Amino acid sequence: MESKKRFKIFLSLILMLSVLLSACQEKPSSGPGTNAAGEPKMGGTLKVATTGEPPTLDPTQTTAYSAQEIGWHIYEGLFTIDENYNATPMLAKDYVFDEAKNTYTIHLREGIKFHNGKQLSADDVVASLNRWGKKANYGKILFQNLQELKKVDDLTIDIVLKSPSPIVPILLAFPNQQSAIFPKEIVEAAGDGEIKQYIGTGPYRFVEHKPDQYIKLARFEDYKPLEGPAKGMGGSRKAYLDEILFIPTPETSVRLDGVQTGQFDFAEQVNSDMYKQIQANNQVDALITKPYWFTQIVFNKKSGPFTDKRLRQAFSLALDMKPMMQAAFASEEFYRLDPSIMFKEQKEWWSEAGKENYNQANLEKAKKLMEEAGYKGEKLRWLTTKEYDFMYKNSLVATEQLKKIGFNIELQVVDYATIVSKRMKPEEYEIFMGATTFTPDPGIWPIWESSWPGFWVDPKKDEMVKKLNSEMDPKERKKHLDALQAYFWEEVPLLKVGDFFVLSVKTKEVKGLEGTAFPFYWNVWKE
Repeated sequence: MESKKRFKIFLSLILMLSVLLSACQEKPSSGPGTNAAGEPKMGGTLKVATTGEPPTLDPTQTTAYSAQEIGWHIYEGLFTIDENYNATPMLAKDYVFDEAKNTYTIHLREGIKFHNGKQLSADDVVASLNRWGKKANYGKILFQNLQELKKVDDLTIDIVLKSPSPIVPILLAFPNQQSAIFPKEIVEAAGDGEIKQYIGTGPYRFVEHKPDQYIKLARFEDYKPLEGPAKGMGGSRKAYLDEILFIPTPETSVRLDGVQTGQFDFAEQVNSDMYKQIQANNQVDALITKPYWFTQIVFNKKSGPFTDKRLRQAFSLALDMKPMMQAAFASEEFYRLDPSIMFKEQKEWWSEAGKENYNQANLEKAKKLMEEAGYKGEKLRWLTTKEYDFMYKNSLVATEQLKKIGFNIELQVVDYATIVSKRMKPEEYEIFMGATTFTPDPGIWPIWESSWPGFWVDPKKDEMVKKLNSEMDPKERKKHLDALQAYFWEEVPLLKVGDFFVLSVKTKEVKGLEGTAFPFYWNVWKE
């Protein structure tokens, strides 16, 4: 009996020891730059199927997403955004804000090289930011409050403001139309035109652009990453891949088929109704990004019938948003109806102000406003595209709804680059289809800028935005946002349809890639 007891005790000890050893050997869960399947590997080419050809590779020149997603691999700014969409230093070493002088002093990192071998200095930063302030929507927001931008020494600049503002770091960080830093000489060579020499400080350098075929980037061997872990788009950026090919592929089905057959490694924005098909394929992975964007209808407020806000209100009040979103997205897993210009996940900013003017499907009131505006069935040219499938389907369903009460819509289906070009020309359209990318701070939404396509010129709006962007107290800023959003829904400069969450797909051998509103391919490798 004693021997049996001793054996049971011995067996129990062995089992306990094996459990402890197993726990000690478990690997941590994978995150940015790590993978439970193995260590990151150098080499290989990542083939990315994008939604279409970019109109330019000058990120300051356009808000087109097709250009921006390539640009933030080539160029960097003083700041970028972390995993919580807050500003974090990139080319900046650190910064301080002097409240007495309304001055941000920014120190630059040492030893940063451009792709042409030149060392980064304050001269490059001042030249690049001055250009960005003139051309980019986000730059114009900052420069409206700018007293002086000056070089202090080779690695220090001062941004002197007319009044206090909490949004300077996030304006300099936001990836869309980013405040990219170029060599001073390239800025001067471009003058008022586009940048044609694509030289930045990013982990990948520009190699070649064959229009409608691909844009090729290669690892920048002299790249100097930040120390420490990756933090969203911030922190350490490591270029494991030899090359990245961005391949314009407008048809969503072709993008998905290309990943499933091995032609592509990653495809962005495939139709959500393909989700079950992707899940059934054990050779690929689905990625859902939430929050992502919201889809929007933008009115030409500079010329034509929509200069009368009553017609814009009629258009808005007539629409039933749910069938529009159902047509574009397979299930409610991929969309939601919400009046807020900020996402529900952004708890400090989300607002219901103006909801009484959103998603009403009130045909009687809409007809009355149409009559008051004097609309008599004039043709309304609506620019849309199939390159972003949701844009086309939203506009198609909306057109059928609007025709029932007398709106005379002419859908013009073009490539997205054409929309980007034509939307700056008020004589070319009455409406264009678009989307708002994830915006981390309400004060930097580009629609507030009067020169943004659609041209919302409104002194009252400008004053409200100024209050929002000069208030340092977060609670008071939220009150200003509520008032501004209520005014937005009264004036209807554009019409939000609904939030949506994007489905993308990658091959199993792609590692380190995460679903994010701003997809990036540093810290990504192939097994």
